[in-house]
Amino acid sequence: MASVRCPCHGNPACQLCHGTKFYEYQPGPRGWLPFACPTCAGTGSTRTAEGTQERCITCKGSWSIDPGYPPMAPGWRGALRAGWKTFFGGG
Repeated sequence: MASVRCPCHGNPACQLCHGTKFYEYQPGPRGWLPFACPTCAGTGSTRTAEGTQERCITCKGSWSIDPGYPPMAPGWRGALRAGWKTFFGGG
């Protein structure tokens, strides 16, 4: 079991991490596979209380979550990680 950073960055309305910023993922026999977004049920958008549609807060309209490529951490830690990957490679 691995703890993966959620794309919503801790939004309490997220059905994947419920606002904790991380969710648990167990890679299967084929490895880290994308799965349908639980917040929008794979549609890419959600309905507001007023009845209008807006882009999903979890998948950002992409319809799926890819645990193999989680988002970078916000702030200096994300910048440090991006620099590290640029100069030294790695995932």
